[in-house]
Amino acid sequence: MEILMCVTRLREEEKMMISELNRKNIEVKVILDSMSLPLDDIFNKRYDLAIIRCLSQVEAKKRAHILEKAGLKTMNTSASINVCTNKILQALLFQKHDIPQPNYKVAFQPGDLKDSQVQFGDTFLIKPATSSWGRGICLIENQRCLDAWIAARESLDVKNKEFPVIAQEFINKGNFDIRVVIIGSFPVVAFKRVSNESWKTNTHLGASVVPIVIDEEIHELVNKVIDAMDSGVYGLDLLYDFTQEKYLVCEINQNPEFAQSFKEHKVNIPFLLASYVEDVIAQDRKENVYG
Repeated sequence: MEILMCVTRLREEEKMMISELNRKNIEVKVILDSMSLPLDDIFNKRYDLAIIRCLSQVEAKKRAHILEKAGLKTMNTSASINVCTNKILQALLFQKHDIPQPNYKVAFQPGDLKDSQVQFGDTFLIKPATSSWGRGICLIENQRCLDAWIAARESLDVKNKEFPVIAQEFINKGNFDIRVVIIGSFPVVAFKRVSNESWKTNTHLGASVVPIVIDEEIHELVNKVIDAMDSGVYGLDLLYDFTQEKYLVCEINQNPEFAQSFKEHKVNIPFLLASYVEDVIAQDRKENVYG
């Protein structure tokens, strides 16, 4: 077996994955963002699939689309990457499939944000459609905050090219959110990301990791999300709404990191991921023989 792995750079996560894949006799050809895709080899059926781990959302979508059009299965699919890299598409998909999430409004122009303030009150979030690691997300706490955000945006983005954005109600989630790592269709680990310093609880911003049990409610949410998307490898972010006393889906990511959290929860994600890749390849080969 031989696969491609598209990456921006080889981080600790990818090195751990390659090690586990090699143990299963799966060879990995690493393709950096700066390198060309081996399209001739793909047409000659040399590779079984491609794992997409590009840090750039644009690059991830582009490479997945090209590889799929050349006939190579990608993990994740270009369709799921497209959703994972756009918070507006996620919100629409979750609403369509009755997946509980914070109330939201798509703002196509600055004036729509003033309507959001009427809908959500003084405190709400503004999120760019495409961002990662919490970048560009702004907490609006009063009219002056909103006026300042709109004024800054109008000076930097005169033609509103960065719109639409998404306005989202601010959830009373305490000092944590929850990351659930999904491999295939199953949640393999869940943990709180706790921060007493910021309402943003990303681990790269300093949040600590506290493992939790995957309960029935989390299982049910994972099942709903996977039913709405393709199976694959995801990081699903949940909020616990202390007001409603239930979980809400915040967002889903197509390129979950685990090098830091792995040290706390001890679940061998690289091994599980390599096993999933092995199973997917074996199933595809079986279908090609008998199908």
